[in-house]
Amino acid sequence: MLFLFLFGLFLAVSDGQVLDGTKELKFVQVVWRHGDRSPTDTFPTDYFQESAWKFGGGGWGQLSPLGMSQHLRLGKRLRARYVTGGTYSFLPPVYDSKVMYQWRICWECTDRADITVLQALIFPQDDDWPTGFVPVPIHTVDYDTDYIANMDCICQRRDWLWEMAQKSDEVSAWENSDQVAGLMKNLTVLCGKSYAMADLWVVADSLLIEQIYFNATLRQQNSWFNDDLYNQIVNVNDQSYFYQYGVFKNPVMMNGLDIGKELQIIRAGSLLNDLSMHIQLKSDCSSAAKKDGCDWINGLKYYVYSAHDETVYSLLVALGIEKYAITPHGYPLYSAAGIVEYWYDNADKKDYFKGAWSKPPPFARHGKNA
Repeated sequence: MLFLFLFGLFLAVSDGQVLDGTKELKFVQVVWRHGDRSPTDTFPTDYFQESAWKFGGGGWGQLSPLGMSQHLRLGKRLRARYVTGGTYSFLPPVYDSKVMYQWRICWECTDRADITVLQALIFPQDDDWPTGFVPVPIHTVDYDTDYIANMDCICQRRDWLWEMAQKSDEVSAWENSDQVAGLMKNLTVLCGKSYAMADLWVVADSLLIEQIYFNATLRQQNSWFNDDLYNQIVNVNDQSYFYQYGVFKNPVMMNGLDIGKELQIIRAGSLLNDLSMHIQLKSDCSSAAKKDGCDWINGLKYYVYSAHDETVYSLLVALGIEKYAITPHGYPLYSAAGIVEYWYDNADKKDYFKGAWSKPPPFARHGKNA
């Protein structure tokens, strides 16, 4: 099947049918990450341990009120795009199980994020809401064996490829450079623990969130913390992300394998296959001839993957657009979403897709936008 990028204005909208000239919108898939949350862990010497986090029920990894508002905003943007006719009138204003399907990674913060987005997307226009709100089923599987949305699922091949990548000349030279090795040695003393490069995100993530909520106390209690050190941690962590997801300056060939391509395949391959499978089925089942096994896909218009930052990141890397979608660097910010729209041209009988990116606003850090 041929996929082409589609750009243009929307010329006709009627009864859920969206047309752009001879092209018709058939299917929408969205991949988003959760909103603001408490850290999922921290380093041993950190002043802010699990007991410091009270919102969302308290503890590690809980979606915050800020995170909920971020997802409410995302839901409203999706509603304006697909429900109320601001861009398209494609989806019904109320939940329809034949039209919408929601998949989420098995994690508490994504559960609350899903509910918040759906609240904004398809809430009823009743004065006594939420009396009229219909809870929407959200589907999931075990976290460790979610091979579609969880980039950290159990995968021996991914671990094997990463071990090889770390032995490559490029990664080895970078890890052993004075700047990187010196930082990691310094953090071992400051954090009370030695971190593998792939786990440095724990330190970076904790310090990011603590600046949002406890910036003054953070700097008082951890006298070693300053903006320069934090930026060093972030820069090294971001480069580690690049390598883990197969982005190298030059091709890395080991044991007859292109390690960069292999890492991208193992990270995003299952998700890309799932996205493509839905489009392929939609295309095949849209033909005039009635086919078996098409009932479930024929009515489906909207499919969501609610997951983590690394899920969205892996998709962007696989498509080769992470440098354009994420500025200035690193993982996508809270509640970021990637959208894949499938269009069919009734004239040339070809399939097209359009990509859209919902970029969240910057978060507030120590009294100003960062």
